[in-house]
Formats: sequence, C-alpha cells, structure tokens
Amino acid sequence: MTKTGPHRGPVASRSDMQSSWVFPLLACATLSAAPMRLDEAALRMQAMAAQAGLSLPLQSPEIRIHKAPHTLELWASGRMIKQYPVGLGHRGLADKVREGDHLTPEGRFYLCSRNERSQFHLFLGISYPGEAAAEQGLKTGLITRQQHDAILRSSRLRACPPWNTRLGGIVGIHGGGTGADWTWGCIALEDSGIEELWVACPLGTPIIIEPK
Repeated sequence: MTKTGPHRGPVASRSDMQSSWVFPLLACATLSAAPMRLDEAALRMQAMAAQAGLSLPLQSPEIRIHKAPHTLELWASGRMIKQYPVGLGHRGLADKVREGDHLTPEGRFYLCSRNERSQFHLFLGISYPGEAAAEQGLKTGLITRQQHDAILRSSRLRACPPWNTRLGGIVGIHGGGTGADWTWGCIALEDSGIEELWVACPLGTPIIIEPK
C-alpha cells in the first residue's frame, strides 16, 4: 500500500506491520527512532502520568480517537493522560468499508503489532478488519467465509487479522505529521506523539475510533 498521498507523501506501507504470516517485514536501512528519543519520550510520559496521579507502566491504557475533531486521547485507569491532534484518511470522515477507499475505520479494536522500522517513524498496528467489518464483508460478498472465519479467529486470539482481503488492512497509528488528512486510512501523529504512545501502550491496548 505504499503510495503517494495528495498532501504529505507516502501513506501506510506493507513494511508497517509485523505479522509475517501475511506479508514479510520490509525493514528500512536504519531505525527510525533512536533509543535516546524513546528514553526522552518515556520521561515525558512519566511526567504526564505523575500529573494524573499515575505511574509507569500505565495500568489499563486505552486509546480513544475522535474523527470529527481530529483528536486522539490516551487514557489509563479512567483518567485522560494526554490529547493529541491527528491526521486521518484523506477522503473524508466516513467509515472504512473496503480496500482502497482511503478512509479511517470506526469501531473497537486493539493494538496488534509494533514496527520500529516504519517509514513513518513508528507504527502501531490496529486490528482492522474486526468482527463487525467481517460480518458486513461476508454479507456484501467482499470476503469469503474462510476469510471471515480467519478474522474472527484472530480477534479471539487478540492477534492481527488478515490484512490482504478486500476489506483492506495495514491500518495503524504512526508518525509523519498532522498538518492535513493525508493518509490512506491510518491515524497520523507528530513523531513526538507516536514516541509517547510507543512507550505507553503495549500490545493488546484497546483502541476506540468514533466518528465524533
């Protein structure tokens, strides 16, 4: 899916995932985020957690994304730690339906992969397509029963779903900037923001994407 977006260069690529059973990891020549930068991000996150009366590692972290106001919120233990501006899919605010629609999906997901060699600095993979998309895709004929069952099986295992169906995939949260809606469906942060989420959010972190 590495292509050039209308505003800000390339969008999400097949290198931005770690599930080798779907596609091989295409590593960049060098690490995008130097260890020192992640150390600094950890210190920033530690200070923000302390302001909320919490400490690292965060207990029950959760990412909430609101598409209309273009915000991402990091929550833990029922408290909001920080709000970030985001860039979204460049074709509007409708829900993602299929591969190539360049829209950001809505629903309840979880963090299913981490790629520190992303061309967009760091990449946190989202478990799209989920069960709701699989049911709708089967109903409309976009996917087969076998693909539908594979998506549901991945959801039960809290693993990354198949990202090579007509529902699309390789949707995640990454760096690259927030100056416009420029991605092919991913959620873009400033590089400093994705660094903070990287140190705060382990695999399995719930991700909620809402239209408003």
